[in-house]
Amino acid sequence: MSSSTLTDPKAPPPPPPGVGNIKQAWLPEKVIHYGVWILAVLLILGPIVPIVWSSLWSTPLYEGGGSGTLDNFRKLATDPLWWSAVANSLQFAVFATIGSVLVGTTVALLVARTDLPLRRLYSALIVLPLVLPGLVLIVGWQSMWSKNGYATHLLEQYTPFTVPFDLYSVAGMVVMGTVLGSPVVYLFARGTLSSGDSTLEEAARCAGAGPLRALLSVTLPLLRPALLNSGLLVFALALETLGIPLILGTSKNIDMMSTYLYRQWTGSADGGGGVLPAGAVMLLLAVTLLLLLRNRLAGDLARFTTTGGKSSRPANVVKLGPLGWLLSAGVGIVLGCATLVPLSGVVLASFTAVLTPAINPFSLLTLDHFSAILTNPLYTGAIGNSLLIATVGAAIATACIAVIALVAHRSSFRFRGSLEHIVLYPRAVPGLITGMAFFWTFAILDQSGTFRATLWAVGIAFGVRALAMGYAAFYPSLAALGADLDRAARSAGADWWTAMRTIILSLLRPAMGISYVLLFVAMLNEADAAVFLVTPETQVLGLAMLQIAANGLGGTVAALGVIQLVITAAVLGAGRILFGVRPNV
Repeated sequence: MSSSTLTDPKAPPPPPPGVGNIKQAWLPEKVIHYGVWILAVLLILGPIVPIVWSSLWSTPLYEGGGSGTLDNFRKLATDPLWWSAVANSLQFAVFATIGSVLVGTTVALLVARTDLPLRRLYSALIVLPLVLPGLVLIVGWQSMWSKNGYATHLLEQYTPFTVPFDLYSVAGMVVMGTVLGSPVVYLFARGTLSSGDSTLEEAARCAGAGPLRALLSVTLPLLRPALLNSGLLVFALALETLGIPLILGTSKNIDMMSTYLYRQWTGSADGGGGVLPAGAVMLLLAVTLLLLLRNRLAGDLARFTTTGGKSSRPANVVKLGPLGWLLSAGVGIVLGCATLVPLSGVVLASFTAVLTPAINPFSLLTLDHFSAILTNPLYTGAIGNSLLIATVGAAIATACIAVIALVAHRSSFRFRGSLEHIVLYPRAVPGLITGMAFFWTFAILDQSGTFRATLWAVGIAFGVRALAMGYAAFYPSLAALGADLDRAARSAGADWWTAMRTIILSLLRPAMGISYVLLFVAMLNEADAAVFLVTPETQVLGLAMLQIAANGLGGTVAALGVIQLVITAAVLGAGRILFGVRPNV
């Protein structure tokens, strides 16, 4: 036998089969990691810097000269309109949060812990505002539940009841805020109730407590972390909301912090000067502190844990007996009036010349509102721009989210822990401030305004704004995949990116599909972040609808709302069929 066929004991073992066919990434692992981290910091945190800088500078940043100053904050502090807006915002946020907690918790307890008839239907109805454009519901409430609304007249004419609030007041806006905030509280509370163990409730019942007493004395206290967590989130969202006060508060000159900033931008020749960024910094600081407090509470929930894994036994269901149908009727009336009636109002207003209880609406049927939209280049352009931004932007944002999540959770990158906090930070930044941040950034980097006048500028702002939602949808699926898969690929000779691309991302395609659908809907319906960025050529659907609604053009805005609603429903329906998309927070 030839000596060339003998095995050298010092030679390395042969590589596993197929290793020679593995195509390595053309960029080193560290370059990819640092590149992703730097890009995330620049896109998410970078635009905040010009806002803070401009609030402390005497002249606009895109002009020469100027110096550091606190005069912008002094002017803000001496403006009585600002403090009136702050007071209105706090009043609105406090009572909307209280209402949301009461409604969301009550429905969660009835659905998860009782035999309430039709509880599955009510579970879907209460989360409906999360998957529908918020502006559509606001316009629907205007059509049906305002002082001259269709449903208001029918209620007062055929029943002894009246609507106990004026929709165009702070109290009316609180009701609207409760409708939009209750689903958040419901999902938090329902999640806690679904994952909790019923052992403590059974112990209370063994000690002599009835089912209702056990529910109120044991189960309800265990919801405290979820209620604090969701309550702070609703409070933060209420502080930053623009649509509700702009549409409902304009007629009575009721300003909140968000509309104060909006009017500073649209109502002064210099775009609000330094007072505008100063007010934005104050709002951003308040919302950020609330979100930090929420995160702190979310990290201290172990002391309320009742079981180490999945619930060990099904939760006890309280038998309501004859009271069940009475409670079911009450819940159905509240949720129906809050969602189904306004939605029917939007549809009626869009297909009738005038929606009034004095005339049968079926005798006034018309397509004129849709014709006015489809023949107006401004509106058709806005619809086309929104579809283009949502289609392309959601795809790019989904890819970015996937790569960021892989670096944050499946790499040895030294700064990986900060990436998760960075990508979730846009949830703490009001949409109005996101748009302002990118406006100042583009104004500094592109003083000619060429790039800001493109859809790319609007799409970047929308994408950054939606990152937190997409990440929240994508990460659970990534966490469910064991790290053994990518370790096996690495041991076979693949580098980090090859292992992630060929194995992990391939297995996460359904999660990426879910993220894409949710991002598409969010970017299609976005309005707040567009305020400072859009031009007549880059108008988008959400902002066009917001501006028309603020001017009181009911039929046109209702028709736009129906178009927005149909697109949203179609995309969510396709996502539900293909990927099982469900609303989440």
